[in-house]
Amino acid sequence: MATEPEPRPHVVLWGVAKAPNAPSSSGFCQKLEVFLRFSGISYEVGETVPMKAPKGKVPFADIKHDGKTVTIPDSHFIIRYLIENGLIKNPDTIAGLTAVQKGESRAWQAYIEELLYSAIVRDRWYIDENHAVTAEEIFGSMAWPMRPMISWFFRWRVMKSIWNVGMGRHSQEEAQSLQKEAFEALEARMSGHLYFHDSEQPTGIDLIIYAFLANTLATSGNPYWADMVLRSPTLLAFTKRMTTLLFPEYKLLLHRIEEADILN
Repeated sequence: MATEPEPRPHVVLWGVAKAPNAPSSSGFCQKLEVFLRFSGISYEVGETVPMKAPKGKVPFADIKHDGKTVTIPDSHFIIRYLIENGLIKNPDTIAGLTAVQKGESRAWQAYIEELLYSAIVRDRWYIDENHAVTAEEIFGSMAWPMRPMISWFFRWRVMKSIWNVGMGRHSQEEAQSLQKEAFEALEARMSGHLYFHDSEQPTGIDLIIYAFLANTLATSGNPYWADMVLRSPTLLAFTKRMTTLLFPEYKLLLHRIEEADILN
């Protein structure tokens, strides 16, 4: 008797609620989805709240393979688990990156995830007018009176987190100066290249850079950062290229990029 083939590996990405055909409002949820889409592994997106996550933050993932389901928190460790267990291929290995190139990628990853994104999120939640926009985008579909209560709770939670990591202790001017430094460094590094390492296809750091660019351009809650990116032909071209390659359904994001191209 013939045995049935093992089901294909499948990932359930648990993250914050997101609009259809648009990037996630969480940069780290978007980062994980970019890796999953690029790898070609079967996946679906589920909605949850950080309080239900193993580490109290999203994303986390239920990974189904080899007759078992494993729950892994944190985008970095989810991706590492998928690679180490042969469920997806490492884009850096495919591209043949050297140890030095991999080290450079890791340094840029830390710069983007731990400093730049914290500064951008600070703008979204600390500045009242930005928070009003962010809250409407994320919680606008909720019914009264839950909407203001949930919005207040998440603002308090995010502001506390940003304070604890140190970014909330900076002034608005200081935090935005850190964004400007990162923008100038990223634009200079990507200038003249299709991809970060001038490879023929995206590597891991390209997927990370794209995830956070898509996340920050899909909202009106971080205008200081978005205005810089929207004036950069280099970063716009990269974001458009990656969106067309991986998420052609992001029509509103593509439209915003095309409008900026016309103005530039």
